[in-house]
Amino acid sequence: MSRVVLSLVILLALMGCKDDPRRIENENLGIAATFPGPPKLHRHTDPGPFGEVEWFDLAMSPPGRLDETFSVSVGNLPPGDKGGTTPREILTTYQNFLGYRFGAIQRTDLSAEKGPGFRYRVKGPTGGSIEGIVVVRRGRLHHAQAIVRKEGDRRTAAFLDDFEVRTR
Repeated sequence: MSRVVLSLVILLALMGCKDDPRRIENENLGIAATFPGPPKLHRHTDPGPFGEVEWFDLAMSPPGRLDETFSVSVGNLPPGDKGGTTPREILTTYQNFLGYRFGAIQRTDLSAEKGPGFRYRVKGPTGGSIEGIVVVRRGRLHHAQAIVRKEGDRRTAAFLDDFEVRTR
């Protein structure tokens, strides 16, 4: 009897881990992305290199996986010049902030039509992979990030390759 129950539990766990891609287009945030599952919207204010920033996050973690996250965060940059006034200065400040959080990152500038911004990659503290895209547009910082257990995860590539910051 216990083998049947164990088999059923394993089968249900495997079924819960299936991808359920969701294309999200949010006009208010000016973004579009395909998440591997349904994201939830969160709003919070955090201190950072630009001062207090109000963030709007769309984030999802696969069922049963607290060590994997796919998120898009959009923050309205506060008035003033803390952290820079030009997109280049703002991106440099945010790259330094990411470096402080994660260590040295591998950075690649985005093409002109996708930017101004950059794509980055860093090895996570537990050996996983952290990859993301940062774009500055219309006084907002847009940050898509995937944290997964293994480098080369197909979901990361699909999520980040599909991410776009839209202009109104």
